[in-house]
Amino acid sequence: MPFIKVAITVACYLITLFLMPPLTAVFGMHAGPVQVIVTESLMLLAVLILNRLYIKQRIRLLPTNTMSELRKNGVPLGLTIIVLLIFFRNHLNQFLISLLLSLIVAITEEYTFRGIIFTTLLSRCLKQFTTIRATIAAMIAAALIFAAMHLTNLLSQPVWSVFCQVLYVIGLGLLLAAIYLITSNLLGAIGVHWLIDFSSFYSQGVNSAPSVINGPVEALLKGLFLDALFIGIATFILISKRWKLLHLLDNENKIGR
Repeated sequence: MPFIKVAITVACYLITLFLMPPLTAVFGMHAGPVQVIVTESLMLLAVLILNRLYIKQRIRLLPTNTMSELRKNGVPLGLTIIVLLIFFRNHLNQFLISLLLSLIVAITEEYTFRGIIFTTLLSRCLKQFTTIRATIAAMIAAALIFAAMHLTNLLSQPVWSVFCQVLYVIGLGLLLAAIYLITSNLLGAIGVHWLIDFSSFYSQGVNSAPSVINGPVEALLKGLFLDALFIGIATFILISKRWKLLHLLDNENKIGR
């Protein structure tokens, strides 16, 4: 049953991904940031509805003490936003578009791949394996699914660029799962995902051209380097064994019995 839920989630994600561009084109939206934002927003809505009606996986987007933290750190946060606006004032339009685009992509993908897929696989694996084996198995499986979804970029990007993406996204998927594991909410994973995507979207917009990987060797080296970096950070995080998500799942299982 959990594997069927994962398969249905992936299918929902892919169907929405492929259907939305031609549908938005009917309404005059051409390929670009606006179309991506609309597509990602509707993908998020689709998986939210799917989870609510069928998957029914409990997902915490924010920490339980979010409001108190905002009240305590409201002034520094506000000053940070002002500084960023001043720093990016010469490319403010690109900054705001990259900010919104990377944020909606991060929320959609983290909700889908860490919130639903990883948590569903983890719950299933914990019933069959020891805690460590179950956690590693679920992390690897979810990371591979996350990486495989990026193969859809072959429709619009050079082969070697996509090859590089798939390589490092495996490590990124492991890192984001590790962050979710120790926090039990998606805020940290969304933040890291957003930062990586924002830097990419913003730099591409300012340079007015996407970065292209020149051949298999460069793709392999860049992909392996980022993989090693992300996996190293994920390993360091997991060593602490302060896996709050496991405690949350254990409490939910006890309540459900």
